[in-house]
This record gives sequence, C-alpha cells and structure tokens, in this order.
Amino acid sequence: MASCGNCLCCQCCCRDEETRTPEELTILGATQDEEDEILPRKDYESLDYDRCINEPSVEVLEGMNTKKAQKYEAVRWMLVFAIGVSVGLVGLFVDFFVRLFTKLKFNLVGKSVEECSEKGCLTLSLFELLAFNMTFIFIASVLVLIEPVAAGLGIPEIKSYLNGVKIPGIVRLRTFLCKAVRVLFTVESSLFVGKEGPMIHSGAIAGAGLPQFQSITFKKINLDFPYFRSDRDKRDFVSVGAAAGVAAAFGAPIGGTLFSLEEGSSFWNQALS
Repeated sequence: MASCGNCLCCQCCCRDEETRTPEELTILGATQDEEDEILPRKDYESLDYDRCINEPSVEVLEGMNTKKAQKYEAVRWMLVFAIGVSVGLVGLFVDFFVRLFTKLKFNLVGKSVEECSEKGCLTLSLFELLAFNMTFIFIASVLVLIEPVAAGLGIPEIKSYLNGVKIPGIVRLRTFLCKAVRVLFTVESSLFVGKEGPMIHSGAIAGAGLPQFQSITFKKINLDFPYFRSDRDKRDFVSVGAAAGVAAAFGAPIGGTLFSLEEGSSFWNQALS
C-alpha cells in the first residue's frame, strides 16, 4: 500500500486534511483533541419536535383518565398565565427605570444648561449629556461581555429555536438577566434602538424556563416537576413567551399572538390559541 509520501493523490488528500480548520473537522466528524474542539458535538444537534408514537407512549395515553387530562391542561394554562405575568413585570421594570434614568439625566443636564447659558459654557453641558450616554452604553457593553448570547435583538435566535435549531445558552437564566438589564441601558443611552427584540427574547426565555422549574445557571433551583419536559412542550411555551414579549413591548396582545404565529414558529399548536 502506497504511503502519503509516495503517492501524488495521497499527498493532495493529506495536504487538504492538514489545512482544514477545526470547525470543518468538527462538522465532518473527525476526531481531534479536546482542547482544539470548538463546541461539543451535542451543541450541533437539532431539537426534537416530533411526537413520539410507540407502544409505551400509546399505553400511557390510553391509561390517562379524564381527571388526569384535565389536571394536565389546567397546569398548562396556569403556566401560560404565569409566563404572561412575568413578562409583563419585566416590561414594567424596563419602563420604570427608563423613565427614572431619563428624568434624572435631563434634570441634571437641564440645570447645567440654565447655568451655562448665563456663563457661556454650553459646551460643558453637551459633554455632560455625552458622559451620561457613554456610561449607559458602557454598562450595556459589559453585560454583553458577561453573556455574549445576550447581544443583538434576539429575534433571529428565537426564530431559529422555534424552528428546531439548538443554540447554546439562548434560553438560559443568565441570558435573561443580562438581556433585561441591557435593554434598559441601551434604550436610555439615546441610541437608535428599541425594546421589541429584547422583550421578545426575554419573554421566550421566561417561557422556556418557568415550566421547567430548574436552572442550569443556578443549580440550586431544581424542583421535581414531572410535566412539560419534552422539546415539543418547551417550544409551545417559548412561542407563548415570545408573544407575551411583543404584548409587553407594544401593549398589543393580539399583535403578539399574530407575531408568534406568522413570524416565529413554523408549527403552531392549536391548543395555544
């Protein structure tokens, strides 16, 4: 058998393998050292939204009486209500502190403008306004460094999740905290940004986390809750949370439902309507 050094075609193949990037080797399934691996292989898997139809699942469904089914649906609607209230409280938190910081900023800058109008130092007032905005931008940037997944709007990531793409850390509690606080400071910094995208992302995280009663970020939060453990159920609650985020951002509950139905999910569970 010819070696790589004796065969011209083998030399080309060996050269191609040596020049491949770690990302290409990971996608192709090539084995490599753990320190060179970009992401674990499980992070490339898709979410399983197909309904499991086999003999054990059919036996469980047939053995479920009417009382158990009613209890299951009642718990589902209670969690949907809890998600809506939670996202509404997040919107209230953002609006309250945006107004508070806006009032504080313009009161201080307004007094400086009044004083500098007489002394002829309006440039100093402009620098004070710039200092306020740059401080808010700096705080928002630090939060993105803490959790990079919290950067941007979050709408493309949630649409990807609802269509079956597993993105590491996209619905973590730490992402939720960084996202909610970051939108507060970015809106307050007078940038050309709004709160629609971050509120949709925050609502989706609330929808994914509340029905699980456990957290990967804070491992002590781990309650024994037997319901809604499948990816299919989790997707339905993420759709509810995204709709609640639009409703909290614009005060439009019907618009939020239509957004999640038309723009977010490729599959819509009729039971959510």
